[in-house]
Amino acid sequence: MNKDSLAPHSAGSAPESPSLADLLTPRPGQARPAPADASERPALRAVPPSLTPVPATANPAGDSPATVPLLLVQAPAPQGALALVWMQRLLGGAQPHVAPSLYTVAEQVQQLQPQAVLVQFDSANVDAATALVAQLQQAFPHIPRLAIGHAQDAPCLLAALRAGVQDFLDLDAPLDPAQRVVSQLLARPAAVDQRRADAAPITALLSARAGLGCSLLASHLAWHLQEGLSPARSGKPAATTNHAADAQSLHTLLLDMGDSGGDCAIYLNTPGEFSLADALSQQRRLDKRMAASALSRHPSGLRLLTMPRHAALPAAGEIDALVQRLGQYFEHLVLDLGADTPLPVLAEVLPQASQIWLVCDQSVASVVWTAELLQQLQAIGIAPERIELIVNRHDSRLELAASHMAAQLQLPLLGSIPERRRPLMQEVNRGLLLQAQRRSEPYVKAVGQLADQLLAAHHPQRVGHRSGAAGPLQHLLQRLRGH
Repeated sequence: MNKDSLAPHSAGSAPESPSLADLLTPRPGQARPAPADASERPALRAVPPSLTPVPATANPAGDSPATVPLLLVQAPAPQGALALVWMQRLLGGAQPHVAPSLYTVAEQVQQLQPQAVLVQFDSANVDAATALVAQLQQAFPHIPRLAIGHAQDAPCLLAALRAGVQDFLDLDAPLDPAQRVVSQLLARPAAVDQRRADAAPITALLSARAGLGCSLLASHLAWHLQEGLSPARSGKPAATTNHAADAQSLHTLLLDMGDSGGDCAIYLNTPGEFSLADALSQQRRLDKRMAASALSRHPSGLRLLTMPRHAALPAAGEIDALVQRLGQYFEHLVLDLGADTPLPVLAEVLPQASQIWLVCDQSVASVVWTAELLQQLQAIGIAPERIELIVNRHDSRLELAASHMAAQLQLPLLGSIPERRRPLMQEVNRGLLLQAQRRSEPYVKAVGQLADQLLAAHHPQRVGHRSGAAGPLQHLLQRLRGH
């Protein structure tokens, strides 16, 4: 059934197409496309637990049934179990992929790239199913979304069609119509999402507690990236650079997304009237020209968007859509998630991050709270392998070494930021950052190394430009050093 008709499928004549049995038979030389890189994973916000799927039953001993590239999201028992049995009959004994948890649906869709996602609509979960379909449409518009359920249940049928499903498979109808739909899905080439091909890389920083220096680190990191990405500034002293020609260029964007946001704007001394909440409400109008004119601009050219304090939680999919849109305008996005970003927002933005950096300081309490945060992140589908640890305010005289903290948390140690609270506060209280000209400053060195890693990984052409833009004095020093 499609949107043009609310009547169940009829068993009328169909055009010549391969049989379902033929499509389920593996063919030599046919390979599925490789999963997209983890850095491109889009977000899918958690939906109410009323749609918790029934786990697939274990296969009996012997040969496992064939698995087809379809993802099934079931309703709660007993309807969910009936839907799985119906799908197995529909596929002639073959097995669809079954989502074990709603928190991992986005992860599975990104990795499997199924030919379609089938969401079961039942009277007990119609609202949750509707929300899930809407989120799938936002995050994966290239993958068909089908509903399965009872066509005689008019509210579920209408809700599914209004949510944007491409078809409705009736559990009470003969199998032939549904088999034709599935055959057509399996016969067509796998769709590819081109939206993220040119999207900017995303570096997300978060911490388990407030006061660990996450926002200050994010502000300095974004400034260093802006310096590295701005052609007008490469190799030139900050004080002598003319920004007029670079006023409309968009290189780096810092998004302060914490619930008590505003720290980054204070550190950068860059207040603005256009907030992250405004961008969410006006994102249909937010084109590149509006982003260049409306977003707060630091003298370096760095742009800033701040979430107002105690703002209402965005609707499902809004944050993901906005980050995707901004990723088309900028070269690099830095997300300051801090310690108080709501978990549903984390579930939307972290899956699509290129890097996830967890900031922790050199205290036992911080390690304990960070371990708890890791459990929460894992519960929303963020694998620990994607997270790297930064030990901030590191003091080598303390017994709790950074390497020991990383071992306790079972995270790779990305780096340590030295304890430099006094010079930092002196500059911040003047409305300034520790500038890159102070190359001997340990904090500047440490943050600069993190920025250089990002530039080398995501913007290698700019790294060459920066090295080629060195002045005569730098070239002379390199020659004297034998470089």
